[in-house]
Amino acid sequence: MTILEFIRKNSMLVLIVIVAVGAGLVMMDYSGKGSAFSRDFYIRVNGVGYSYPETAALGENGKQYLSSLISATSELSDHLDANGNGIIDPDEEPAAIAWQQEHPEVLQSMNNLRTVYAAWHYGVAKDGEVNVAINRAMLQAEADALGMHPSEEQIDAYLRSLPAFKKEDGSFNLDLYRRLTGYHHGNISRVHEEAFRGVVSDIMIWEAIREIVGDGIAYNTKAQAAYLDSISQNISGITAFIPATAIPAVPEPTEEELHAYWEQHKENYKSDERRIISVYTLTPKEGSNQENLLATADEIMQELSLANGQGLDGILDRASKNRQYEPFTYLLADGKTSQNYELATQQQLAEQLKDRVNDNGQDVPLADIAFSEVENVATPEKYLAAKTNGTADRLVAIRQIRGFYTTEDGKLKLVRIEAVETPTVLSYEEAKSRAREDFCKERADIALRQHTEKLHDQIQKAINEKGLRGAFELATAAGGTVEDFGPLAMGLVSTVLPEGVSDPDLIGTPSGKLAPLAILPEGARITAVSSRTIESSPAMTMRRQLMELPAQNERLRAEMMQEWQNAGFTRFNVQPSASVRTRQNSNEE
Repeated sequence: MTILEFIRKNSMLVLIVIVAVGAGLVMMDYSGKGSAFSRDFYIRVNGVGYSYPETAALGENGKQYLSSLISATSELSDHLDANGNGIIDPDEEPAAIAWQQEHPEVLQSMNNLRTVYAAWHYGVAKDGEVNVAINRAMLQAEADALGMHPSEEQIDAYLRSLPAFKKEDGSFNLDLYRRLTGYHHGNISRVHEEAFRGVVSDIMIWEAIREIVGDGIAYNTKAQAAYLDSISQNISGITAFIPATAIPAVPEPTEEELHAYWEQHKENYKSDERRIISVYTLTPKEGSNQENLLATADEIMQELSLANGQGLDGILDRASKNRQYEPFTYLLADGKTSQNYELATQQQLAEQLKDRVNDNGQDVPLADIAFSEVENVATPEKYLAAKTNGTADRLVAIRQIRGFYTTEDGKLKLVRIEAVETPTVLSYEEAKSRAREDFCKERADIALRQHTEKLHDQIQKAINEKGLRGAFELATAAGGTVEDFGPLAMGLVSTVLPEGVSDPDLIGTPSGKLAPLAILPEGARITAVSSRTIESSPAMTMRRQLMELPAQNERLRAEMMQEWQNAGFTRFNVQPSASVRTRQNSNEE
């Protein structure tokens, strides 16, 4: 790392060292991790160390601005969903296809951004936002090596080319740009603009590398069309549901069998995780604009990130008095700064905490946010001891904080996870009831599978002699309900298949044969295909040309980029610190 890179990445640290030396202080901690002369890191990429707050900011900026760009692009086609149910229904499809034919760049842009969003969340860490930070750091390292950092003019040109930033007359949507860059009281936030343009720059680098890696790769068009024909058939058939109640009851387990089952599966029977949380509420004052208040909340989060989550009360107090910010209050009626919830399970907390908030367009209980994944949080005993002696704030790190989330009445909610009590294995007596229920269910499932597998084989053999309908009389005799289905269009979100049956099941089953047996929670399903046709209407042809063929090539290029990422984790010597939960040390694929 050059001295200029060191100063760039450690500007605050350099200032602290200068002051410390002037005051005669030889050593000084940086965010509680290491000293002024040996900087620790949360992640390290290509020899550059990123602190915990820097990693959080890099990852969260990437996620936030990509989500914002995707949402802004999707707004262009919102009018196609006339009934507002979130999908394009069959009666809306003709108009949607016609509009997409006129504006193919909108769908392409949204697909590109969604691909980047998914790809940046892929990586070695269990936390997707840490992966976003790692991938962005790798992109910047690659850009350094190839000399391909976009200029400000190139970023401007790229933004003007995005459909989301084009008004109907083709002019640039300055209002959207201001919205994404923290426009407030006539000024764009410099911090927000730099963060936003940094994400856009990394998207451009990603696309440039993809062109180099992919080198124009694409599937053979004729082969693609044949493949799409095969997966977008109209299929008809006959199906039977065999209820679990039609199967002979299984015997109750003996005490010895039940104890042996618990011994084998005791890790499945643990106490519920419990947490202590605090909830901070930003309430807009009269005349406050919610968009501006969100921008203010972003400024607060930036400052909180730099402080590694500590000193939240003081940060909120200063922000509430800052006339440059949208006016708000964070104090409750009793003068307290937050609502505090004692040790509780997620269900118990949900009963106390009734708030629902908007999370990336989804309406979710705030209790779910409070139980989102978090790491390295104090135990209840350690937190309560620190709270008693007034040092609880020193235990806080930025990843314990979740927010801000909007409520229906326009308030902003922030959750801070103070302590976590991890689950422990229950004793046999405590787990006995649940173990008995699971053991009986397992036995019943085995009996259901064995019984219906035998029936499945009998029906398949009978098809040759009696035909489909005659063969399915065996299912009726076994207590099943038989009905016809189809023709069903494969590959469409609006197509409702028989429960437990998938598109691949039907597509891969020859006419006159049985699909794989489907075991369901309340029974089993046996399904046969009777006939199939290929949809060749103008609407389907246009759908393939505009949506499915490009999507196939996009997936191919995404796979190529994933190979670039996999190689990059080694080539750029990606090193998560011991406190980063990786897929390897979390026992996940």
